[in-house]
Amino acid sequence: MREAVVFKGVSGELQLVVNESAEFGDVLKQLTAKLAAANEFFNKNAVINLPTKLTDDERRRLTGVLTEYGLEAKEQAGGKPVKKVKKVHSAVEGGYETEALVINRTLRSGQKVVYGGSVVIIGDLNPGAEVVAGENIIILGACRGMAHAGASGNQGATITASRVLATQLRIADLIARAPDDVDKPAQVETARIKDKTVVIEPASR
Repeated sequence: MREAVVFKGVSGELQLVVNESAEFGDVLKQLTAKLAAANEFFNKNAVINLPTKLTDDERRRLTGVLTEYGLEAKEQAGGKPVKKVKKVHSAVEGGYETEALVINRTLRSGQKVVYGGSVVIIGDLNPGAEVVAGENIIILGACRGMAHAGASGNQGATITASRVLATQLRIADLIARAPDDVDKPAQVETARIKDKTVVIEPASR
């Protein structure tokens, strides 16, 4: 089943894609949850391009949610992004940089991304895949592979994902593994260091 709303990289831009068959209430709910998890990884006042097929009320409500998280909403002009961002070379095609390296695809077994700043993955981190970030990691999907945040030694770094199911997580020089309960309810979770231990808790805390 398609998600109600996703962020998609288009020519180096972040485009908000809305599932037209989804209830608009579900669109707002999912958008809020994703921004709550990923907000710190976007530039303040970053531009998010809105879909062109929106009613005035839908546009107003989506803009309100984005503005609440410090983002600027703009409609595409002629279907093209309105703001350019700097592209960078990465271990996986489709990466581009805002304040973070954004990977607009699922990372599959055998793929590895290493980046000195924060990394955002718009997709899943599959078993056998690995991401190493000097700062934070945000995964707008499930984290089932190996994730290492704060590789530069930053113990304040975090790992946030729609579901944290990884066999191993690392923050700075501390190692942890996800709980064995794979049937736990789906929710956005964040791994962070507390009292010299890596803990996994709901991102809303």
